[in-house]
Amino acid sequence: MTPPAIDQPVAPDWLAAAEAAHQEQQIDTVAQRLQRAQRHADLINARLADRGNLRPARLTPEFEPYAYYEVRAAWSEDDKQVELHTADWEDDRPKFGRVRLLNSLADVAAARRETPTIPAARRDYRLEAIRAMDSLNADRLNNAHVEEITNAIHGNTAALLHLADTIARTSTAV
Repeated sequence: MTPPAIDQPVAPDWLAAAEAAHQEQQIDTVAQRLQRAQRHADLINARLADRGNLRPARLTPEFEPYAYYEVRAAWSEDDKQVELHTADWEDDRPKFGRVRLLNSLADVAAARRETPTIPAARRDYRLEAIRAMDSLNADRLNNAHVEEITNAIHGNTAALLHLADTIARTSTAV
């Protein structure tokens, strides 16, 4: 080990402490900026989720018949990552479904060859209940007892639909 040069000035302790404080201040500033950016991203994502009008970005050309699928990129709230979607070009009104997460450019090329997984449509219980009520038309029945049961079912179904509608309106108003 070489001894320090005699001509080389030694920094006073207070200057070393000042440099350390400055470094800590810089780290805090960067951390605050990152937290602010995260809050802004969360607010933007919440607003987009509320309005539901964000369209996935198209990454590849439109459908190339008999070749590849069109690939679109969307944000996955579950994975906190970009996911790739494709749609079947043979459909008149194509529906896009998730095929994989985006980890590299190779994933886009691979997605062009993958058949989309379309999630099952949510059941509309309200519509199903109304259809069931309509199919049990009490006026067309020839049995008074069956008519009474049918009317009771209609009344219960209507009450449940009204309750569900009231709860839905109340929860969205809050």
